[in-house]
Amino acid sequence: MIVGGSVLGAVLVVGVAAVALGGGGGDAPAKQASRTTRSTTSSSTTTTLPVVTTAVPRSTNPVVALAQQYDGYYEGTFTNTTFGTEGTATLELRVDPVAGTMVVTSDTDGDVFGGGAKELRQIKATIVLGDPTASTSTDTKSFGLVTGIIDPSLAIVLTAPDVPDAKVLSFQLTGRLREDKSGFDATYHVVFEDQQTADGVLTVTCAARNQRTNEVPTLCTPPQ
Repeated sequence: MIVGGSVLGAVLVVGVAAVALGGGGGDAPAKQASRTTRSTTSSSTTTTLPVVTTAVPRSTNPVVALAQQYDGYYEGTFTNTTFGTEGTATLELRVDPVAGTMVVTSDTDGDVFGGGAKELRQIKATIVLGDPTASTSTDTKSFGLVTGIIDPSLAIVLTAPDVPDAKVLSFQLTGRLREDKSGFDATYHVVFEDQQTADGVLTVTCAARNQRTNEVPTLCTPPQ
């Protein structure tokens, strides 16, 4: 099984990376005037996991088939290193072999922003595999419109430039495969309305539950 940077590298070579919207570099993205014009799907703060009784088929598209190796459900924790707040975290990666998309969903339960309320928040985005011109946005309750890309450093980046929170302006989560290939390590950056910032880390590994049977061996369901 091909894993790690070589997989994402192969994906990028054939044009997986979508166009990023805002964020990055620690600069505060501009507030958006409207959220409805770019919205394609909606999500809530409750993750609904698909019930699969048969194996998810291997995609006939080699790029999508490579991405299927990351399909899985991961659990762990987050720490807001600026404010010292902590909580639990999950990451769900689901690749649709027919549509050629990867849906990335991450739930955090606690004060992920720092200096605010503890609550369950969900960030979600869809990455179109194999089409460098495609760009989709997902409208979420906790983070507003979220765009997902695979950036030039081979990281999965979720960007929310207009967070619907009285104190928070923007949020960005950047995740990379762990060296031991057991899950993902991520960093996140918060920009507040008063231009103050906060940073945090998130670590998740393969969970013992909610894994799908897949014709492509994955990080969480290796070949027997």
